[in-house]
Amino acid sequence: MNPATQKLKRLLFAPFVWLAAVIFLVEEAIWDWTAAVMARLGAVRAVHAVERRIASLRPRWAFFAFILPSTILIPAKLFGLHAIATGHWLLGSAIFIIAKFAGLALFSRIFNLTRPALLQLGWFARFYAWVMYYRNRIHAYLDHWQAYQDIKQRLSFIVMAFKAKLAAPLSEVRK
Repeated sequence: MNPATQKLKRLLFAPFVWLAAVIFLVEEAIWDWTAAVMARLGAVRAVHAVERRIASLRPRWAFFAFILPSTILIPAKLFGLHAIATGHWLLGSAIFIIAKFAGLALFSRIFNLTRPALLQLGWFARFYAWVMYYRNRIHAYLDHWQAYQDIKQRLSFIVMAFKAKLAAPLSEVRK
């Protein structure tokens, strides 16, 4: 490949790399945050009992439990999109975002509970391996970019500062 073609390829490929970087950073932040929230919720006795039951499901039932939250929240997301389309953009956006966060929180928690059973399904194990292979390749590629590392570091500082600002008022409320 000649140098001009390589330069053009890099120039056209760069926006996709940045888009992937943003998606990965946002996805990781939301996943980590919702996983922490759901883990705290799992400390409630009734929720813990339900989680134990979900974790003990057979593979086919585990798959059903895995997809159920996504299918339940589809109407809420559609309602939010409808509200946006009919001019109620603030209400629709709030509904859509809340449904998205709730769905991701439930999805991540139930996935963590059902993963051992789901991996017993051959097709799911192959799909999971395929997704993880490409996810890890993209992460490895992005980790070599200094700009990606800088953005990651800045975001972690922002999150730490946000947590510190929230910690003081929350500790006073707890007292």
